Amino acid sequence: MTTKDLLREREKELACIYSICLLAASAPGPEAAARGVAEALCGAMSAPEDARCRVEFSNAASGERTTVLHGFPEGDPGRRTFPSLSAALPSGAEGWSGSIELSYADPALGFLPQERSLLDSVLVVAASILRTANLIRRLRETTESLTSKNTALREVLSTIEQERARIAETYRERLASDILPLVERAQDSSLGAERRADYLALLADEVSRQMTAMGRGPDSDPSLSPREREIAVQVRNGRTSKEIAELLGIAEATVERHRHNLRRKLKMVNRKLNLASRLSLDE
Repeated sequence: MTTKDLLREREKELACIYSICLLAASAPGPEAAARGVAEALCGAMSAPEDARCRVEFSNAASGERTTVLHGFPEGDPGRRTFPSLSAALPSGAEGWSGSIELSYADPALGFLPQERSLLDSVLVVAASILRTANLIRRLRETTESLTSKNTALREVLSTIEQERARIAETYRERLASDILPLVERAQDSSLGAERRADYLALLADEVSRQMTAMGRGPDSDPSLSPREREIAVQVRNGRTSKEIAELLGIAEATVERHRHNLRRKLKMVNRKLNLASRLSLDE
């Protein structure tokens, strides 16, 4: 081989390495990497028009596998029985294994010594490409996992915000239905000192109970009338019908009628059930 031929071969080898380095810079997947490597190697052979290349990469951990044939006729499995040039992936490819096999359509053609060195160099770059493919796959999986977790977090935060709004609305409703009527009664100038003290005591008990168990109790049922709500609050705080009647300045029978309506609206058919327990905020 003349000096000119050697320089031409060297030029093809450098072009091959340059082409594969550009391929590596694009971070291709295993199949695209195999196709690019096969094409570049065949183009660098001393007889590129007759060169054929079989590339096999597999990863036992992920189950990925790719086989690429370049330069073979359609239907040819790419297995050569005559001499070929082959080498395996070096260690350190992070779970990837495989090999590259070069051959010629004409069995009389042979390979130059520098072409084996080129194949070994290309395999080192190929291992680097496959390691990068592993990294990209893990990054993609991590990104998908984080996206999924972010979506779940947004849903949780949305649920928390909805619950916060519901609790705030419940609190406003309880202030309006339970606390404010007691405050207004306690401020009634027509009440005697004893009844006003009773209302203040009831107000203190109700505020304490509300703080202990914030939530939507049975007496928040919208079907209850304002008077029924007022009596429900007092029943919940342990007042008897007689005490309620004296405090409100109404007949005890009227209080009993309201208690009956409370039971009916709260669907307390069983007379043995305790109304105060049913109205408790602790339930």
